[in-house]
Amino acid sequence: MDRIAWSELEHNYGDAADIPQHLRACADQDAAAAGDALGEVYNLLYHQGGWICPAASAALPFLLDLACGTARHHRHEIVELIGRLAREATTVERRFLDAGWQPALDTARPRILALLDDPDPRVRREATLLVADGIRHPDAVRALRRRWEVETDRVTRWDLVLALGVVCARQPADEPLRAALLPLLTHDDLQIRLAAVHALTGSEPGAAVSHVDTLVRAVLHDDAAGWQESAWIGGNRSTIIHSTGALMRPDPVAATAYTIGISRGGDTDQLVATMDEAGRVLTEWRTVTGAILPFLADHLDHAASEVRYRAAYLLACLGTEATAFADQLATLAADSALRDSRKQVTVGDAAVWALARQHDPRCLPGLIERLTSRRLGFDTAASHFGRDAFVLWQPGIDEVLIPLHEHTEILIGAVATRLAAARDDKALASSLCRVIEQWGPSAEAALPAVAPLLETGDKHLFGTAARALGGIGPAGAAFAGTLRRRSGEPDAAWALWRTGADLELGKDMLVRHVVEHRGQHHGIRLLADLGSEAASCTDLLRQVMHAGDDWARVEAAHTLWRVSGDPGGPAAVLTDVARPLAEGTGLPVRLAAMRYLAAIGTTIELATGIAQAVLDNPRRIAYFGGWRAFTEDEDLRTAAARLLVPRQGRADGCP
Repeated sequence: MDRIAWSELEHNYGDAADIPQHLRACADQDAAAAGDALGEVYNLLYHQGGWICPAASAALPFLLDLACGTARHHRHEIVELIGRLAREATTVERRFLDAGWQPALDTARPRILALLDDPDPRVRREATLLVADGIRHPDAVRALRRRWEVETDRVTRWDLVLALGVVCARQPADEPLRAALLPLLTHDDLQIRLAAVHALTGSEPGAAVSHVDTLVRAVLHDDAAGWQESAWIGGNRSTIIHSTGALMRPDPVAATAYTIGISRGGDTDQLVATMDEAGRVLTEWRTVTGAILPFLADHLDHAASEVRYRAAYLLACLGTEATAFADQLATLAADSALRDSRKQVTVGDAAVWALARQHDPRCLPGLIERLTSRRLGFDTAASHFGRDAFVLWQPGIDEVLIPLHEHTEILIGAVATRLAAARDDKALASSLCRVIEQWGPSAEAALPAVAPLLETGDKHLFGTAARALGGIGPAGAAFAGTLRRRSGEPDAAWALWRTGADLELGKDMLVRHVVEHRGQHHGIRLLADLGSEAASCTDLLRQVMHAGDDWARVEAAHTLWRVSGDPGGPAAVLTDVARPLAEGTGLPVRLAAMRYLAAIGTTIELATGIAQAVLDNPRRIAYFGGWRAFTEDEDLRTAAARLLVPRQGRADGCP
């Protein structure tokens, strides 16, 4: 080790002079000290992946020394690190792969393959993952098949099946390997059957569909707890449930059958996992709601608060599709049992939200109570999660309240009270200002609570407060002085125009902002309200419409239509941006384009074709995950359906 010029090599945090001391410490007799050292090595050499650094290539033989026996503790974790590096090396671009890595790996291959015969089954399991997915060489396949013939540890045998499945997916022409996996579908060990389905799905994506009953039996069996020791699956008891469910998610019928099947598991943990699986399936497929709804409703009165919360939460996600269970939700709205003590979220919070999603007035007492007490029960700011994530996270209070504009008269007092008390909570104050803006003139009672926020030095909070004034309209004209002082900011200029406090100054400053910041879509969006008064910007809007980024193009197209009344050019641009929606590819900007097309009421054949494809798609179309997948899909389908309504049947007041 000392013969290597480590200081001339690089790791994630600079030169690698510190690597030797950490590698030596990994062999410490004290387990805690060795674990800390391994954590350092992990961070320095791998961190979050993305490249293979020169220090990793140099450290590989010494990591193998530790894995093969010089380490007294954590040997399987050392093999895991080697595996992560080896697998990362197969995916990164060549420019991020150290030139010394592959030669080092080739030299190390015999020692790595020998780890499949290590006395410790934990090491052998990690070795199956490393060898199958990191050592892409014929010797690796032979070593895995040889080990299968002699392996006696049950969990390691399961992992070997998964390892062979990865190789089979990578080498689909290897018929003998596939032929060796097929008989395992009827193996005496139910978990081997489950592993075989996982393995074969890699090369045959629909393989799981015909084995739903077997998979349900396997994940419900007590032996399934053994998967927690797997290097491939790991996690907790629910991990094997979800990883198996993912195999069937591309097929709505199989996915629903699996979800209903695993709901027969009786304990609370099993039901929680089933609820999560139901959420994942519902997020993917809008056509399975009817089959899963009864399962959710049946658990609204379960003894465990976590189960009740999840049932109510998923019914909230489904919105008006769950109206048949409104009476049960109304009863549950008073349920004060906590499901999240850290964030102080209760079962009742989910039930109140579910009623709000249905526009059921029985949500109003619960919302007023939360707005006027210390515990809000909802997020103070919006949260967003990736499409693949199903996270049970309460929506922002603004996202709950904005759709309830028909109940503004009842709710506005509580909103104003909370806003007045939220001056130091910028996120909450901004959220409530957005509610007031969207509720418009009917939210006039909140003006005294909005006014102090206009004096804030926080640009974002000032902007939301100014837009709240603009949303209220003429009643906000009393605050013209403050708006004039900051009229260079687009939100203030827009508010001057909307309130009528200073029409000319508002128009001139907003136009100037758009001209000076021609690609900024926020200002362009505000300009749309000026209509024909912004005619001087038509040439600029046309330029942005054809040359900006997608958000700027969409807002410029909509604004140009509002300004000129001519739908031709704007509709063509909006259709171009919305086009991928026909294939189910959702982005927020595409949803905005579809909403604007619906407002225009275009008769462009391609646009109506996109709308029809959206409505025909059995999947939910959305960009974000969690509950947003439901609301984004709803909004998109609403816009698509509106676009298909004949123009003469519309009465929306648009030019």
